[in-house]
Amino acid sequence: MNLRIFDTTDDLLAAAARTLLQKAQSGARTIALSGGSTPKPLYAMLGASPLREQLAEFPITWIVVDERYVPIDHPDSNAGMMEKTLFVNGISPTHRFLPFRTELNDPAATARAFEDEWRSLGITQLDVVLLGMGDDGHTASLFPGTPVLDVEDRIATEVFVPRLDMWRVTLTKPVLRSATLRLVLATGAKKKPIIEGVRDGADYPIAQATRDVDTWWLIDREAAPEGAV
Repeated sequence: MNLRIFDTTDDLLAAAARTLLQKAQSGARTIALSGGSTPKPLYAMLGASPLREQLAEFPITWIVVDERYVPIDHPDSNAGMMEKTLFVNGISPTHRFLPFRTELNDPAATARAFEDEWRSLGITQLDVVLLGMGDDGHTASLFPGTPVLDVEDRIATEVFVPRLDMWRVTLTKPVLRSATLRLVLATGAKKKPIIEGVRDGADYPIAQATRDVDTWWLIDREAAPEGAV
């Protein structure tokens, strides 16, 4: 595993911000972002000076990795959170945003509409995808034991997550795996056993999405597996 261990969450987020800017400077044009509490302050950094102006120099399409099936103004909406952080000062003229359109009120229709827009924007693959990781080893909306893990012929799909009693829409595992680079952000002691499991060959969804493809794990000391330095 390509582990990058930071003493504090602030250091981790600053490194993630630098990495995204550097990737944009070196040609990354499609960047997919995950929701959750960990990356929220990162998106606020990217949406404020000086990073907002630096990123505006490049034509970037920001893409939502997955979404809870709620309206965009709902507190749990990933796209809504990004609008309030990354785009709080408006979206730069050089940038585009591809969310899941939950206003269609049909998860399957939302996934199809996302795929149609992906193609209309001329996207062929992701340059960078920012991923999180749940305490159960899920990433995006790829949850253990759900049929979405077996979807190989879609860009995006809907999935019902029984333990959450909720529909979600998500990029599929092949799309995550075909990205040029994956950045996994993980903090806290609860993530440590999952990271150790991935290192030791466990088949968590996060492992399936990152195994044998270029992935940087940006983690804090509490999440660091035994023996890591």
